[in-house]
Amino acid sequence: MIAMSVIIPVFNTAIYLRDCLESILAQSFHDFEIICINDGSTDMSLQVLKDFAEKDPRIVVIDQNNQGVSAARNAGLEMATGKYVGFVDGDDTIEKDFILKLFQKAEESEADAVYTRLTRNHHFGRFTNVIDRQEIVDDLLPLFFWQDNFNSVCIKIFRLEIIREHQIRFPSGTQHGEDAQFNIEFLMKAQRISILDYCGYHYREVEGSATRNIVKYDYLQRIVEVYETDWTTIIGNAIDQNTLGNLKRIRFINAVISLVYIYGNRGNDFTDAQRFSKLREIVQHPTVKKVFSDHQILRELKLGKYPATIFHHLRKQNVLMLYLLTQYSYYRNR
Repeated sequence: MIAMSVIIPVFNTAIYLRDCLESILAQSFHDFEIICINDGSTDMSLQVLKDFAEKDPRIVVIDQNNQGVSAARNAGLEMATGKYVGFVDGDDTIEKDFILKLFQKAEESEADAVYTRLTRNHHFGRFTNVIDRQEIVDDLLPLFFWQDNFNSVCIKIFRLEIIREHQIRFPSGTQHGEDAQFNIEFLMKAQRISILDYCGYHYREVEGSATRNIVKYDYLQRIVEVYETDWTTIIGNAIDQNTLGNLKRIRFINAVISLVYIYGNRGNDFTDAQRFSKLREIVQHPTVKKVFSDHQILRELKLGKYPATIFHHLRKQNVLMLYLLTQYSYYRNR
């Protein structure tokens, strides 16, 4: 058995794909395979993958019709033969000791998964070294329902035996929460999670892509769908329903407050009329109105002055004040 399977879903990332693959092939650790899934790319991604596969037998290429990142990763899981599995996106890179450090940590701690830092400024709070089963359920699992810092699968490795035994897969047919669901399903079966205070995964931020995505995707609907997801079939009674509901409301409120700034500020490609329309859509959404009308939740949020003001005007459905606040924040932080 090889030590590690690295799964790379690829969709139209030819311009960055060479950097991604070269960063993996340059690893100080060599006992791994790279499973690349071309998910219906229309650029030169498939040719880039074939060129690299001809030069290194560790690279396996799967070519499929476009089915989305979840289906691509699942196809990779079916092919994987490593003791552990990790995920890298086709436009990102990893540091040369990334695989070595995570593999060594998994082996020395006998962990089912290893978590690393999302960014250099990201910290694990009270979690250090190894988290046992009881702490996973009591303390780590709830974090996935009220924040996003732990969601990415790309900053972790997972024991493949557990994934295979329990048929853990990424949810297909959805464009929200696929990483969270995979993580949560895995946590429900894991006995030990190891924390590695290390940041070796580098996300590529393509200039203009965030702005284009704001226009392209309905982020409000995504936030609502995540909030309304029924997790009981996966977690059972691991978290009591009152606590789970509270965690989901906190996450939802923070996400909506962030979305107000994203839609309202002048850093996007919207016209002022479109900004007003987007803000009006937020305040008039029935789920937003319902959650923001809960007067008890404000005590749990621990908001700073600016987000607390946004919260107040969201509750009052004051679109003009939300617009003015986002403009003030935009120009203040330039």
